[in-house]
Amino acid sequence: MKSRIAFLGDSLTYEGDWQEYFPAYEVGNFGVSGETSAEIISRLDEVLAWKPTKIFLMMGINDLANGISNKTILENFRTAIHRCKETSHSQLVVQTILPTNENIFKSDSVRGVNILELNYRLKELCQEEKVVLLDLYPSFSNYAYQLIRDYTPDGLHLKEAGYSIWQNCLQAENLI
Repeated sequence: MKSRIAFLGDSLTYEGDWQEYFPAYEVGNFGVSGETSAEIISRLDEVLAWKPTKIFLMMGINDLANGISNKTILENFRTAIHRCKETSHSQLVVQTILPTNENIFKSDSVRGVNILELNYRLKELCQEEKVVLLDLYPSFSNYAYQLIRDYTPDGLHLKEAGYSIWQNCLQAENLI
């Protein structure tokens, strides 16, 4: 029987063809487009019931788009971390929020500085909670802290080239 791995998040997760990228595993794609961190947490029991060996979690970009504070997003990450620790033997891997390309994706509420600050606080939280953090941000960011244009069709979502980078990051860190 193949080990199970779960990808949990929003549209960035949903659009990844994770089973194709990691054929040696039984992969569950628990991404749902448009979801906020609170909505993702509301589905966490479903993911835990599937009994994956690892859960790769990315959330927060839709929260920022909806004006939800970094403090609330971090509280939701903490809730997810605690729920995984208390009710599961799954290893949780928290992934940082990807940059956006503000030249393509225009938003008053999703700003690069907010993403940078949130990722910084997320690193602190993961250190405090002793949870593995995969910092994807540097692999997707150009010199101007923008999502690399070749990786995105719209400044927010990823093309296949972006998912290839994500796959390489997971493998380079020996997480899969």
